[in-house]
Amino acid sequence: MRKPTSRRRRTWLAATAVATCVLATACASTDAPDAAEGDDAKSDSTTIVLVPKQTSDPFFTAAESGAKEAAEELGYKIDYVGPTTADAAGQVTTLESALQQKPAGIMIAPNDPDAVAPVLKRAMEQGVVVSSFNADAAKDARQFFVSQASDEGIAAAIVETMAEQTGGKGTFLLVTSTATAANQKTWLEMMRPYIAENYPEMEIAQVIPGNDDPATVLQVTSSYLAANKDSTTGVWVIGGGMSGAVKAQKQLGIDPTAMPVAGLCIPSDVRADMHDGLIKNCVLWSPADTAYADVYAIDAAINGDYPESGNGTLEAGRLGTLDIVDNVVQVGDPITFTVDNIDDYQF
Repeated sequence: MRKPTSRRRRTWLAATAVATCVLATACASTDAPDAAEGDDAKSDSTTIVLVPKQTSDPFFTAAESGAKEAAEELGYKIDYVGPTTADAAGQVTTLESALQQKPAGIMIAPNDPDAVAPVLKRAMEQGVVVSSFNADAAKDARQFFVSQASDEGIAAAIVETMAEQTGGKGTFLLVTSTATAANQKTWLEMMRPYIAENYPEMEIAQVIPGNDDPATVLQVTSSYLAANKDSTTGVWVIGGGMSGAVKAQKQLGIDPTAMPVAGLCIPSDVRADMHDGLIKNCVLWSPADTAYADVYAIDAAINGDYPESGNGTLEAGRLGTLDIVDNVVQVGDPITFTVDNIDDYQF
C-alpha cells in the first residue's frame, strides 16, 4: 500500500510558489490562492474530507465507497461529512468544521459553487489540496475538477433519452436538482442548442428545481402537470429523484408510458419503475469511479505528480490512465440504463 509522503509534499509545496494557480487553471486566466501559504501550520494528516451534496443520497454513498477504496490503496482515511439535504449553507458549515482538523485534502460536490468558494479558498491558503467532483466549484476555489464524463456527452445523452421515446417532438417539463448547481446549469445550457440543432420540434416549457429528492420531485411535478397535463409531452429529470415524477403521473392518472420520464437517474431510485415498464431509459455514470479518481488526483497533487500545466495524464489505479485537460480530470462516458442492464448497477 502506497503511503502519502510528507517529505515530498513539503518539497513540492516549497518548490512551487504558484502551485495552486497552476493547478487551478494552468496559470492562464485565474488568480487562485497559493497552496504554499500557511505551510508552517500544515499537519501531516492523511485524512481526505469528502463533502457530498447531501449525505443521504445513495448516489453519494456510492461515491463514498469509491473514495474509500482508493484511500485504502493509497494510505488515506476518508471523512464523509455534509448536510443531510441539498443545502449550500450546510456545506459551508461542514467545511468550516473540517478545516479545524487540518486535513490533507477536500473533495466536494458543491450545491452552490459561489457559496462554498470563500472557505475553499481559505483551505487552499492553508495548504489543503481542494478538488471538486460531480459538480464543479468556482475555478479559483479548487485546484482541479474530476469530471464524471464530458458535459457535452452528458447533455446529448439526456436529450437522446427523451427524443428516442417521443420522435424528437413535443413540449417538456424539466426538473433540475438545485437552481444553483453548476453542473445542472451547464448541462441545461448545452441541451438547448443541441435540441435546436437536432430536434427543433422539441421545446423545454419550464425548468423547476427538485432538490435531488424524490418527494420534492413528486411535489413540483404534480403541481406543474395538474395545470399543464394536456400540453406536456414528457418530463425530463436531470437531478436525482426521477421516481418522484413517475409517482406524480400515477397520482394524476397519467400513463407514464404515454408521457415519458427520462434524463439522469440513480439506478436504485428507478429500478422498480424500470422493471415495471414505466421508465424506458435514463443515463448516469459511476459515482464510485469518479470519487475513486478524485482520491488518486489528490494524492498526485500532494506528492508532486499532478501535471503543473494542468494538462497531461493521471495514473488512477484500476481506472488506468486518465486525461487531464485544463485541470479537469476526465473519468469516462455516460452509462445508459435500460431494463437489460439496470440490475448490474447497485447504487
